[in-house]
Amino acid sequence: MNTITVKIIAWEADGQSLVCKFASDETASSNPDDYNSFSFQPKLMWPHATTADAVLEEVARAGVSICEEIKTSEDLANNPTESAVYSGLSGTEQTFNVSDITPTPSTEGQQVDPDTVEV
Repeated sequence: MNTITVKIIAWEADGQSLVCKFASDETASSNPDDYNSFSFQPKLMWPHATTADAVLEEVARAGVSICEEIKTSEDLANNPTESAVYSGLSGTEQTFNVSDITPTPSTEGQQVDPDTVEV
């Protein structure tokens, strides 16, 4: 993704929210009006952003992931094979043991004692 377009639709004073729409150079349309709106509470989410430019930059940062989700959704809509996997799950019920689906703790990030390492 190289560009993102942010459109501020409204400021909702009651909820202290900015209502925004997004599009990017990777979404099917580059027009934000073609997509759903999202609300952000800038004072709570980005208290450090105290100027209009700073708030817009934070909104754009949030919009990057939204545009990635839009593209993923559009890609799925254009892939009948993958869509069939999900639609085929309708009506499915299965029980899992939590221990079978919980990842085991990683040893990554643990400190190593250099005196015990053989070279």
